[in-house]
Amino acid sequence: MKYIAIILLVALGIYLYNRAKKLAEDEKQQTSMPVEKDVFEELQSEDAKETANSTDEVAPVEQLEPEVIAEKPADKVVEEVEADEAKMPVDEGLTFEAQETAEVKEADIQPELASSEQAVKTVAEPEPEPEPEPEPEPEPAKIEPESTVATVAVTDESWANEKLTQALFEYRGAADNEIKHTGLLAVIFECYKQRKQTQYCEYGAALSPYYLSLFAVLESPSTQKGIGFMHLSTLLNDCGEFDNAIAVCQKAKDYGLSDGTVTGFEGRIIRIGKAKAKSLK
Repeated sequence: MKYIAIILLVALGIYLYNRAKKLAEDEKQQTSMPVEKDVFEELQSEDAKETANSTDEVAPVEQLEPEVIAEKPADKVVEEVEADEAKMPVDEGLTFEAQETAEVKEADIQPELASSEQAVKTVAEPEPEPEPEPEPEPEPAKIEPESTVATVAVTDESWANEKLTQALFEYRGAADNEIKHTGLLAVIFECYKQRKQTQYCEYGAALSPYYLSLFAVLESPSTQKGIGFMHLSTLLNDCGEFDNAIAVCQKAKDYGLSDGTVTGFEGRIIRIGKAKAKSLK
């Protein structure tokens, strides 16, 4: 606003200077025309009265830059008149232009401030780190159910000889199926040797389901010998359990086992069938 006021006063000074110069030339011409002097003085006094009311309005302008106005060689009254005529339009136009310029500058500054604030926010706020992908949970190891094999229960075995008692002890104390199988074969074999005694024959025949279940869980049943099946079929046959004896022989055939004879388990099945038929007569 200070620069605008200075420009205004300079322009006003130039204008008044030219106006005063023109009036001075007119005064020189009026000295040669005394008849018109009185008319000019009357007009001058009327102009002075009219401009007296606007003195207060012109005064602030004079106070802003008193040195610029004082330097001008113009008459004070004429200066006030010309100032009154020129002040309002020029001042308003310049003020309007200044306001418009200020508004434009403010409008230009506001987007810049907004963009700078946005940039500061963008820099200040760090990008969120991507969440780590959850590691796949390991699949639980499949626990294969252990083959449960029934074990011969402990009964009154006071009648058993030392070999049978030792074989039963080893069989019951074994944790591995292969060792159990070896121990149970020894028990069956001792009962087979002592089959003429009823207790040994019946005890050996009763071991049939235990032996079949244990044989089924061996790693390679087909590579085993069929001696256990042969002894059991004989014990069952001697006890009169012909159907169970035939079933044991058939099971041995299914495994592809041999009893060590020429006819094998097929011939044994035929012989047991004949014994069964003979017992029914």
